[in-house]
Amino acid sequence: MDYAELLKEKNFASTKELYQFFWDEVTTHWTKEYAAAFPKHGEITLQNFMGFAFLIDHVWPWVEAEDLNKELPETRVISFFGISNTNVVAENIRRRRVGWGPTNFIFSPYGGDYDKGHFIAHGFGGPVDVNIFPQRRDINRGWSEEGKRYRKMEKYVTANPGTLVFSRPIFQDLTECPYFLEYGYFDKELKLQIQTFPNRY
Repeated sequence: MDYAELLKEKNFASTKELYQFFWDEVTTHWTKEYAAAFPKHGEITLQNFMGFAFLIDHVWPWVEAEDLNKELPETRVISFFGISNTNVVAENIRRRRVGWGPTNFIFSPYGGDYDKGHFIAHGFGGPVDVNIFPQRRDINRGWSEEGKRYRKMEKYVTANPGTLVFSRPIFQDLTECPYFLEYGYFDKELKLQIQTFPNRY
């Protein structure tokens, strides 16, 4: 998506203004782009969750069961965004480990090298549940060169509470596991910093 074009001639004075712009306009573009790539989708909604916002393509179970050609995608997040904070909930760590089950089991269709990644990191306020997705381990843990760049971006957001940060999975099939992850934030001068990271082997 051409963020430079969307942001052209915009003079945001605060992170709150940026957040409202994402809520009002950017999510519309994300939705249109996703719907164009997957014309047969579920119910796309924009929701608030523990201080963050996310777009989700919700495919109801009975609809999925009736779709014998399996043309509908799995229920999955289209984007996640919000303002980083220091409200780290320790209980979320236990819920992630216990509530989802063993990582290698739940993400086994994609191979054995995936973590329970967060679209918005737990370290700067990210919740669990819909915020979790199968993420390449070398990216999530910063083991590869790309992973080091990803972790560097996360560290900036962690060190600067009040940063608008967003994460958008890019899908190429009907599963919940994206092929790429678009990750960005607005720095202290409210300038966009963005990179796209691989997520499938």
